[in-house]
Amino acid sequence: MKIRFPWLYTRKKLLLIFIIEIFLIFFINLNLPDKNPFFIQGKLIFSIIFLPFWFLFSYILGRYSFYENIYKNKKINLFINLILRTFIASISSILFVLIIQRNIDLNNYNHYDQIFLIYSFLIAFFINLVELPLINFFINKTFNKELWLFIGSNEIFEFLNQEIKWSRKKIKIIYKGKNFDFNSLNNSIQGIIFSGSSIKDNTFLTNIFDYQKFDLKVISLEKWCETNLQRLPPQIINNEYLLSENFIYRNNSIQLRTKRIGDIFLSLFLLVITLPIIFISIVFIFLEDKKGFLYKQDRVGLNQNIYTIYKLRTMKINAENGKPQWSSKSDPRITKIGRLLRKMRLDELPQLFNVIKGDMSLIGPRPERKVFDIKLEKSIKHYNLRYLIKPGLSGWAQVNYNYGSSIEDSEKKFSYDIYYLKNFSVWFDILIMFKTIRLVFSGKGSSPTN
Repeated sequence: MKIRFPWLYTRKKLLLIFIIEIFLIFFINLNLPDKNPFFIQGKLIFSIIFLPFWFLFSYILGRYSFYENIYKNKKINLFINLILRTFIASISSILFVLIIQRNIDLNNYNHYDQIFLIYSFLIAFFINLVELPLINFFINKTFNKELWLFIGSNEIFEFLNQEIKWSRKKIKIIYKGKNFDFNSLNNSIQGIIFSGSSIKDNTFLTNIFDYQKFDLKVISLEKWCETNLQRLPPQIINNEYLLSENFIYRNNSIQLRTKRIGDIFLSLFLLVITLPIIFISIVFIFLEDKKGFLYKQDRVGLNQNIYTIYKLRTMKINAENGKPQWSSKSDPRITKIGRLLRKMRLDELPQLFNVIKGDMSLIGPRPERKVFDIKLEKSIKHYNLRYLIKPGLSGWAQVNYNYGSSIEDSEKKFSYDIYYLKNFSVWFDILIMFKTIRLVFSGKGSSPTN
């Protein structure tokens, strides 16, 4: 069983922060007085219960997303936001631990509110005391522009310069033409990017040892895109690459079986806890226009099999009038309650039945309608790859890109789908699930931008 973790490697700084926080929380708890009412079941038990909630709320509140906000805010504002979010994450985590323990009698007042706030402040203070200098170091490194040398066709070079706009890093790529002076730049170049066609060039093979002599990374175009873009644009992929990377998952049955078991149990759990929300949504849908609340639509699934998905209705009856079309910004076909349901992604909840049935997975490429798929197959290279795995309720494209409403958007989202297909693992699914939870709370990417 081959497990691939390039997405984990690109988050090594985040993993370092996780390890620091685990150490700090255990250190704080083990050194607090035993009379703290939170430690009824013991300091160790409290810490173990506290940590999952701490990471979950920290992630939802965006504590670990300083790279996304650094270009929008001044550094001091970013640090203030991080401190506030840390304090809120601590309070939220303690509340949930108290709910689980149910051993503290809050009616019997014993300065619980003061202890509660002091403990939250201690967590926030010590964690930020250690992490803010480290985060400041990460941020400063982010502003340093990486310089890469590209060897390949001019067409691919121009394409790459458009794609690096989507990278979280600051990157500049230089094209190696015939008159390029390598010696004048070798000290400032991060590494060499080469395309498949350049390998056939004897000059490249001759110079490869010179590149490595200067301690430069020599990386393929596909690997570079995986690391720096966290997606694989279909324009750069050829048939040779597809065959060498083995995109067929029959040999990965253990991972797929584990994924299927997780799909069933998690879907049943989500259905149980969201049934009240589904029922309330149904009532509001009916009250708005006295029409049906459920919407059915055929989608293309695994191996291009057609199946029917179920959604809570968010558009007016007969909104398309027999002419299928993508949604648009401020789409007049969407009802008032439909806008709210879409923003919170509650309209997707009935698809949990599709997951239980086996037509879908919780995580995978988002399924499209057949009428759109026919157009996309003709316009997007290797588009049929997405049929190699079950479609998902959420996916790598959904948590990284806005709502798609055009062929160009679909092509960009498909590049994330290819990355997911190549790097599929249960652990990758867990990461996407956490990112999905955060998106649901933030409401981002739930509607078209144009």
